[in-house]
This record gives sequence, C-alpha cells and structure tokens, in this order.
Amino acid sequence: MLLVDDLRLDADILPLFNFTYCHEAETAVRRLLRELPPSAELVLEKQAVFRALLAQWDVIGEFSYSRIQLAEVQRFLHEVVSGQLALDTNRVRLAARLLVSEETRYRTRARYVQAISFLQRLEQHYFRRLEPAGLPPFPRARLATITRFLERFSLNSAAEAVAQDQFSAARMVGFARQLHAVDEQELAAFWTAFFWLEACWSVSKGLREQGFVFPEFQPTGLHLTDFYHPLLAAPVKNSLDLDPADNVLLLTGPNMSGKSTLLKALGLCVYLAHAGLGVPAAAARLPFYSSIVVAINLADSLSGGYSHFLAEIRNLKSVLEAAQGPGRVFAVFDELFRGTNVDDALDITRATVAGLAAFPESCFLISTHLLQLESQLPAQPGRRTFCIACTLQDGLPVFSYRLQPGWSQLKIGRILFDKEGLPGLLKG
Repeated sequence: MLLVDDLRLDADILPLFNFTYCHEAETAVRRLLRELPPSAELVLEKQAVFRALLAQWDVIGEFSYSRIQLAEVQRFLHEVVSGQLALDTNRVRLAARLLVSEETRYRTRARYVQAISFLQRLEQHYFRRLEPAGLPPFPRARLATITRFLERFSLNSAAEAVAQDQFSAARMVGFARQLHAVDEQELAAFWTAFFWLEACWSVSKGLREQGFVFPEFQPTGLHLTDFYHPLLAAPVKNSLDLDPADNVLLLTGPNMSGKSTLLKALGLCVYLAHAGLGVPAAAARLPFYSSIVVAINLADSLSGGYSHFLAEIRNLKSVLEAAQGPGRVFAVFDELFRGTNVDDALDITRATVAGLAAFPESCFLISTHLLQLESQLPAQPGRRTFCIACTLQDGLPVFSYRLQPGWSQLKIGRILFDKEGLPGLLKG
C-alpha cells in the first residue's frame, strides 16, 4: 500500500532533484522518484547507482548539453534511421549536388556537423571517461549501450575534420553510411540509456547539493538524526529514536507549533529512503516497510459522496488491512478523526491507539488535539508520547519547533482569537 500524495512529490520534491535538460530525462527523474523497489536489497542496489556516480563526480559532475542541439540531433537521427530522410551515400553525386547549390551545401553540412559535435562531446567529455568497473551492473550495461552506439561512428576523426574545415563530401558519405547502418531498435536503446543516465546524474546532483545522506536498513527500530523538511529556508532540525518495541507515537502541540510539518518531514525521510535516495537528515537507520501512508490533508469527495470523516475511516481501514499482511507498515495520521465531534473522536481514538499495539512490527505516528486522551489512555507497551515545545511569553505563544518527549496541554486558540481582535469585531 502506498499513499503519499500529501508529500507533494511532483510539486515540491521533484524540483530538488531535477537538473535535466530535456523532457525525456525529467520524466526519467520522476520515475526514479516514484519507483519504490520491493525489498531492502533492491533499494540498496538502486542507492548504489547514485553512490557510484557521486564517486566519479569529477568526471560526470559538469555534465551538460544544449537543449536545442539535442532536439535537432534527435530529429535528424530519427529521420535517417526511420527512413524518412535518405542521405546520399554516393560521393560523386553528393559532391555535384553540393557544388551546384550553396544552400544545399550549407544545410547538409550543418546537420552532419551538429550531430557529430553533439555526439563527440558527450563521448569524449563524459561517457568515455566514466569508469565502468565503478558502476553497479545495471548502469554499467546502460553505459555500454551508449558507448557501443557512439563507437559506430568515427566521431573523433570527423570532429577533427570539421575543426580543420576539411569535412568533405567523402566524409559526409562515410558518416551517412554509418548512420544508415543503425536500426530503430538500437537508436531507441541508445536514447533510453542516455536519458536514464542523465536522470541518475540529475538525482545525484540533487543529493549532493542538498546534502542528503544515504540511510541504512536494519531489522527493527527507527532512528533519524537532525531530520528536517528540505523546503524550509531555515529548518529546525529534530531527532527521533524509536526502540524496536515502539510502534505507536502520539504527537501533541498547539496550533502552529509545527506538528504537520514535522510529520511530513518524517514521512518524507521514510519515503525517500525506500526510493533508494538520500534523506534530509544527518543520519538515518530504519526497517524496510512494505506499505507507506502519509495522511496529512485527507479531503472530502464531492463526486464520491463521502465526508472527510469517512475518508479518514476508510484510510485507517486500508492501513489496518495492510498491517495484517506479511509486511511492515509505516503510517502517519495528522489530527486523526478531526472530521467528527469530540466525543466520538475520543472514543474511537482510544480504540485505535489500543488496537494499533497489536501490530508491533509496524510504526504508526498520530498527531492529536484531543488533550483529554492523556488521562484516558491506559498504560501500554510500545506507545510513546512526544510534543512540540511551545511557551507563553507576555501572554503570547513562542514556538520552538523542537520535538521532545511528553504531552503538551498548552492551548493557544483563544489567545490567537483575542490577539487578532475578533471579540471586538464580533461586538460590532
């Protein structure tokens, strides 16, 4: 089970990793971000791809090319390989055509030169310099696909002839014959490998610039050191250490104290870890979860005809059904059951918290405004209570955004109501 829409992966997280130069590579980055391998071993294999590229950053770090040039070369190669454009492979005939028309000579030479320049730069500056032995098997195979394709053409000698203004009709014919020998499947495999490797480079650059760390997987316990949400300009970093027996975390704190942001940061760390990427933290160790749910902003459904409360109920049901399966579940519930009245919310929250203890292999994080719960919940192993510290100074709240053990009973709703002058406005 996967429910992570509230993490806003495409809108908020993708830009952190997207340094690509074309739509195809950006799509590949999105797939890398959205792809969750089905086991910890496969996650680590994916993680190894980014580690390997970062280890050769002196070679691949400055990877770049012209978007316009890529589009022109793509079109040219596609037209030739698909048969839409037949290049002249007779030297005498081509020389005569070039001699008769200056426009034909310029246009023909320009397309050849552009393709040669683009491909030769990629080969010599990046792909030829990457050390295959330093890459895991899959990216090594993708690199081999790229280099085999580029080796079909005499790119160095052709580029040298261009540089010396000696790119003659005979040179053009030779390059044309090499292009005509390429089939559509080989060209498609080249572009697929090229855009995938660019996407991996882009993600690696994002990890490097953001300073994210690669997490470690362990059988039990969840440990995040100095984690934060990467969209905050000046984030307050927090740490969380859950022992193997801790599977239910209750989070309290007044409005605006940062509960939702903290839960999003926690959910994002767990999600990115399972996507094989680095996480926004100083260190991270966690189990492998087969289901990840982050429910921060569950919405009503007008078309489906059900309310926010029913959406919460159905979401919880799905989580519990997943927890009864063979894998672990990581689930975040922000203000659980806020869609119903206080009495019902208290009753079913008590039942939910007590019932979640029956799934010790999973991890459930619940924030709540039901402060009465503190005295109504029985002692229970595996349950931890945390709050986000907030104090009053001169009658006004001061937010620290610091996570700490304990239960917050601070209420600031009335304080903020009065501070904004609403009582006076309501009196007319």
